[in-house]
Amino acid sequence: MTASIIGPEDIDAVLATVPRQRIRPLDAMRALIRLARDPEDTQQVALMGIALAGRSQRRVFRRFVSFPAGQAVIREKRSLARTLDDHDYLRTLKPNSLGRHYLAFMEREGLSARGLIEATPAVTRKLSELPEPIRLFSSYTSRDMHDLYHVLTGYGRDELGEVCVLAVSYEQLRIRAFRLISTTGPFVVRRYLRKAGLDGDGVFAAVREARRIGRAAAWIPSLDIEALLAEDLDELRARLNLAEPVAYRAVIARIRTATGWNSGPFSALARTV
Repeated sequence: MTASIIGPEDIDAVLATVPRQRIRPLDAMRALIRLARDPEDTQQVALMGIALAGRSQRRVFRRFVSFPAGQAVIREKRSLARTLDDHDYLRTLKPNSLGRHYLAFMEREGLSARGLIEATPAVTRKLSELPEPIRLFSSYTSRDMHDLYHVLTGYGRDELGEVCVLAVSYEQLRIRAFRLISTTGPFVVRRYLRKAGLDGDGVFAAVREARRIGRAAAWIPSLDIEALLAEDLDELRARLNLAEPVAYRAVIARIRTATGWNSGPFSALARTV
């Protein structure tokens, strides 16, 4: 592999060393059931992703390294998580920048990029088995960018917001687990809302809208994410063609009006009824 450019032969050589992995649908279904019971159990999303991965990410990896930013991630061995956890740096950015909005989101929710890594040890173990370029690509684009997708799209961390983020992410990354969750997730969301005495109107529409948003947007993994952190969030959304999540916000507004709920999981709202 050359010092500057990863060429087609280099990509073929890397992919040839990726261990073969069969798809395990039963393991995926077990993880899906556990996730439905406890939507806060992030580890189940990771286990589902591993069970359904197969060879699906090869095409996405090839696309990723066809862009200068993807080449730079591999060549420079970038860690997006390290940058995102540098809160002192993020505080130096302009108030309406993506980085500052991300910082506010993470502090409000009590999250960290490192915390997401620690919450998904199965992914860490699986990544350790992969060639370094694939490991860098996978951690950078799917795991470390998850909360950035929340900020970029405007979806919250309630169950519907999480499903919508994964619907957007599936359209961007074609990760089978994201498709499974975004397909079955609306049923789980409606169940929690009904336990709280609310109807599920608009839930499926919000997820369909999220898929359209993900399809219509620019391919975000092709961009220099570290550089995007300094950009104005409103201007960035316009440039990336990220539409507003109108249907999602309508559902959230209706729930707030009916219950006084402000934020957090719908499952907790259901338990208070």
